Amino acid sequence: MLKTILKAELKNIFRDRMYIFFMVYPIIIGVLGYFLIPYLEETSSPGSLLPSILVMLFILMTGYIFGALTAFTLLDDKDDSVLMSLKVTPISVKLYVAVKLFISFLFGFIATIILIYSTNFLPNSSFWVVLMISVVGALQAPGVALIVNSFSDNKVEGFVIMKMSALILAFPVIAFFVQSWQEVFLVFAPGFWSARMIQMELITAAEANFSLIVYFMLGVVYNLLFTVLFMKIYSKRSNL
Repeated sequence: MLKTILKAELKNIFRDRMYIFFMVYPIIIGVLGYFLIPYLEETSSPGSLLPSILVMLFILMTGYIFGALTAFTLLDDKDDSVLMSLKVTPISVKLYVAVKLFISFLFGFIATIILIYSTNFLPNSSFWVVLMISVVGALQAPGVALIVNSFSDNKVEGFVIMKMSALILAFPVIAFFVQSWQEVFLVFAPGFWSARMIQMELITAAEANFSLIVYFMLGVVYNLLFTVLFMKIYSKRSNL
C-alpha cells in the first residue's frame, strides 16, 4: 500500500506546477543558505545571532514545506472525492491519510539531512545529532498538513491557514533569546524542540534546561501527540 500511495503522491505532485515549486523550494533554500550564511558570518558583528537564527529557520522550513505540500494534496483528494470513494473499498481512509502523512515526514526527513550536509549548516555536529535534528524537524510535516486540512475546505482557505500556521515558525526564533524556565511558553510550537537542539549545536555557550537527547525525546513525543490530536480533529470534520 505504501508503494501504491507513494506512486500516486508523486504523480499528483508532478502534474501541478505549484507542487513542483514546493519540491524545488528546499533546493532554493540550500543554495541561498550555502552562500548567505558564510557571508553573514563574515560581515555580522561578533556575537550576532542572525546567522544562527537563519540556519535554524532554513532547517525548520524544510519539514514545514513538505507538510504544506501534503496538506494541498489532501485537499485535492477531498475535491476529487478520493476520500469518499475509499469509504466503499477495503482500504481504510484513516490508514490512507496516515500513509500520506508518513510520506510527508519521510520526504522532510531526507530533505533535511541533505540540506544540512550540503550546506554545512552544522559543521561540528555528529551524524547522530544531525539525524535527531532531522527527525524532530521533519515531524512538523504531518502536523502542518493536518492543521491546514482541519480548518479549511478548499485550496483558497488552505492558503490562508497555511500562512497563519507559518507564524508557528516565529516561536522557535524567540527560543534563541529565552534560555531559562520561560521556555515553557514556547513548547507548544512543534518546531521549538528542533530549534533548541540546533541552538545548542551552533552556540556552545547557550544555556539549556535539558540535554540534547532529552530535547530530542520530548520533541518526538510532543510532535506525535500533536499529530494524533489534529488527526482526531481532521477525522471528525471530514467524517472519516
